Amino acid sequence: MRTVQAVKRSVDLLLSAIQFRGNQENFMKQTAKALRSMALGSAVLSIVGCVSAPVSPATIEAELMEADMAYEAFNLEYGYEAASKKFVDFDKGFMLEAGEGFLTGEAAIMAERQLDTVPSPVHWKPIGAMGSASGDMGVTWGSFSVDGDPETTGNYVTVWRKVDGVWKIVTDTAVDDPAE
Repeated sequence: MRTVQAVKRSVDLLLSAIQFRGNQENFMKQTAKALRSMALGSAVLSIVGCVSAPVSPATIEAELMEADMAYEAFNLEYGYEAASKKFVDFDKGFMLEAGEGFLTGEAAIMAERQLDTVPSPVHWKPIGAMGSASGDMGVTWGSFSVDGDPETTGNYVTVWRKVDGVWKIVTDTAVDDPAE
């Protein structure tokens, strides 16, 4: 509110300076003062405009759970490979694969996710989520299974980043349950 008042005051000063052309020196001082005030007011407004309201932890957690469930649903309908192409952030993302280290870039990551069987034999269910206070990073975790003989089961953690308002996967990792 103070910023808006300061901008209004600056405009009033500028208008009065324009009307008061009789004294050239006073006109210049008034104009300079008005322009400085307007510049300061504009700077403050632009900074205030960049600050978004904090997002509640419950909202972030709900968004993350929804993103993870959407990823799993897309996986079941279109396959693990297609789901990975849609949900992984290839610009910032990476995968950690046993014996291969860190994989970055779409080609390297997708070389490990070539499973286009539909319906997908990979299933998972998120059981929890947690997000950053800024609302642009978060994690989900849950259990997974891979159909087969024997069936593989285990737990996973997925790290998410919000890109242009959409949750994308930065990385995920899974640990198989011990063989029985």
